[in-house]
Amino acid sequence: MVTFSVVGCSSSDTDSAKASNTSTNKGEVVVATSVAITQILDRLDVEVSGVPKTSYDLPDNAKNATQVGSPMSPDMEIIKSLNPTSVICVDTLGSDYEKQFKENNIDADFYNLSTVDGLKETVAALGEKFNKQDKADEILAEINQVEEKVNSNKKSDDKILVLFGAPGSVMVATDKSYVGNLVELAGGNNIFSNAATSFTQLNLEEIIKLNPDKILVMTHADPETAKKSVEDELNKELWKNVNAVKKGDITYLENGYFGMSANLQIVEAVEKLGDILYE
Repeated sequence: MVTFSVVGCSSSDTDSAKASNTSTNKGEVVVATSVAITQILDRLDVEVSGVPKTSYDLPDNAKNATQVGSPMSPDMEIIKSLNPTSVICVDTLGSDYEKQFKENNIDADFYNLSTVDGLKETVAALGEKFNKQDKADEILAEINQVEEKVNSNKKSDDKILVLFGAPGSVMVATDKSYVGNLVELAGGNNIFSNAATSFTQLNLEEIIKLNPDKILVMTHADPETAKKSVEDELNKELWKNVNAVKKGDITYLENGYFGMSANLQIVEAVEKLGDILYE
């Protein structure tokens, strides 16, 4: 597998080369409200002044930036206090999320990180926005190489159900979600394909009819509480009619690699999925 690496300048570079490759984007005050966006901007060598408050590790260059609240509920007053020239967000959280920025007169850009294609489009768009097309092309080449690699691998005949667990709720992640899309990219057969939305309500009768062989579970927000919500759901009597539950073939995916938004850990994520699908 190709590994993501940061390409930097050596000490012998000329001043002009350093100016074009360092992460100081003079005149720009950039705020990133999600971890995935922060990672992308770091790879593009775009300095960020604001980052989300998160338990996940942020790039070293972003650790001294101002925390602007959680990705789900950013602090609008802190963002405004930074006088940002660019606020970069994901559109995964819906229209109510975007409305918060408009109501606070914050001009924010929203990018689609729901799928691998959305990830590539976002990298290309941000590369163009910040005049970092060369860096963007490097990232895109790596993602394309991953796709070519897995597309040449064997396909799994197992029927896969992807569940999305959050504290107090469980939904189905379709092929329009990032994890559902990754399953198909890795050669898996997501039983909820050709869907109109990323997530749908549970329909247990339909799930029993489709009878998945494996269940993959992605968790959100508080992982342990979300996992408990899924476990409580799967312990219901009707789930005993599902082949994956009968066999105990249920895998809880690592939260850092398999979240709501596509991210630059796609190489490791696809590799981990391959281990699960073809064990």
